[in-house]
Amino acid sequence: MSPSALPDKFLALRSDYIDKRVVSELLPLALDDLSAGEVVIKNRYAGVNYKDCLAIKGKAKVIASYPRIAGVELVGEVADSRSDAFSPGQPVMVHGFQTGIAFDGAFAEYVRAPAAHVMALPDGLSPLQAAMIGVPGFTAALVLDRFQQLGIEPGSGVVAVSGATGAVGVLSILILSRAGYRVAALTRRMGEEAALRALGASEVIDAKGLADESRLLEQARFAAAIDNVSGRTLSWLLRSLQDGGALASVGNASGNGFETNVLPFILRGVDMFGIVANAPWPVRERLWRRLATDWRPDFSLLQPHIHEIRIGDLLDYAERHLAGKTSGRTLVHF
Repeated sequence: MSPSALPDKFLALRSDYIDKRVVSELLPLALDDLSAGEVVIKNRYAGVNYKDCLAIKGKAKVIASYPRIAGVELVGEVADSRSDAFSPGQPVMVHGFQTGIAFDGAFAEYVRAPAAHVMALPDGLSPLQAAMIGVPGFTAALVLDRFQQLGIEPGSGVVAVSGATGAVGVLSILILSRAGYRVAALTRRMGEEAALRALGASEVIDAKGLADESRLLEQARFAAAIDNVSGRTLSWLLRSLQDGGALASVGNASGNGFETNVLPFILRGVDMFGIVANAPWPVRERLWRRLATDWRPDFSLLQPHIHEIRIGDLLDYAERHLAGKTSGRTLVHF
């Protein structure tokens, strides 16, 4: 697409800080209204994450400065480029690098991004498949990479995944299963047990029935855990790790705090670490190659957990998502 073919106006959900509150509204904008960048992208899919919903509803200080278009991830094709690294029509993705936080992000029909933030789609993934994986799948890949660095292999034991019906949970189950791991899915939605087993979970645990926090250690049952929830669930998982186990904290659906004690660390030698869904380019490129090959999720199993909405539906969706009334992975389809 030549610069002359770029639209004069396009739709974007822009957030501003007005009268001490965040106001997000759908507006017609021009390219000059966007933050600077060498690459203009015709957006196809914007992943919707918990963090994005907090941002557009003003429930947490996510956005660095206003006005700002939120949305931390997108997949589209280059519409115009002042960088030799990218050509019009090329399928690309953007995630991380403060997208939707310090730079205008994904909730717009067109996005202008610094060339240093743009990545060509890995071979073997279509734009829709890359969007289906998105930041949740990349998060799972970062965790799995770290587990393997710690020596946790498929034979080490079961990996627990909390918040199993959410986007990170669903992608984690699929990717861990593809890599040969046995997965225990933790959920408060036991009506979804059959769906979680279909994804590859070998066990489904009712998160409502976890032991109270007066117990210093639980039965050592998991080689590792991915926690999307925090709070009591994180505490229970930490107390339930085997000797030398590891816990990855990736989300805070139930809040930012949790209680623990030193016994999992000094008696079982467990590791606990956090994951930020951003990475240096060598790691980013290596893990996306794996997501396109040996860690590639079964898209036929993932598809029932993918929901598409339009940008005009985003504010209502964010309200439901923050209230815990959604599941799976949601994409804004432009």
